[in-house]
Amino acid sequence: MHYEPEDSERERIDLLRGGSVVSSLAGAFGGALRETRLTAMLGYMIALAPERFCDIFAFHGRPLSVSLETRHAADRSDILIETTAGRGVVEAKVTATDPFRQSLKYPAKWRVLLTEHAASGKQKRLRAVKYLRWRDLMELLQQLAGSKDNRARFVSRDLLSYLEEHSMIKTNESVEIYAREINEEETLALFLKAQMYVCTHYHPVKTR
Repeated sequence: MHYEPEDSERERIDLLRGGSVVSSLAGAFGGALRETRLTAMLGYMIALAPERFCDIFAFHGRPLSVSLETRHAADRSDILIETTAGRGVVEAKVTATDPFRQSLKYPAKWRVLLTEHAASGKQKRLRAVKYLRWRDLMELLQQLAGSKDNRARFVSRDLLSYLEEHSMIKTNESVEIYAREINEEETLALFLKAQMYVCTHYHPVKTR
């Protein structure tokens, strides 16, 4: 009797691109961080769970359709969401660029600006405009990563992995290192070989 191994038992090997290990499906298309890849994956996720994303975006009404790279008179919008109450546009950037002026090119009732730009108090008070960072989507993506829908589970996990790989989000707690001592042999070696100072003893200072 021939035994066919389960998927979890099959041998897996690393996929390399340009000599580096690929950690996500999006990464298989190239190592550079691309807005088009992110918006495509995000648009797909929105289509799978439109009501949950519309809640975050503050788009009212029942979602009807999601479109990627819709051509308008002046340019193409990243993500366009039609609801029973109107049209919302999502303009995404992977840098600290402010896409507000660009979003005005597209006819929409609501605008979400997904960017690393730190919005000012005045910008946050703009009517029907919402500034979000990629990290603001992390909690929802993590919830969808546990979805019963295989598509939502796979794509959300892959999107999280891609965002983390490019330092757009942090899913693990970072470790802070305070280093300063070079009087011992081990710490001196760390300084000479790795340009790291090491603090061997830490004494908190009490303030009155």
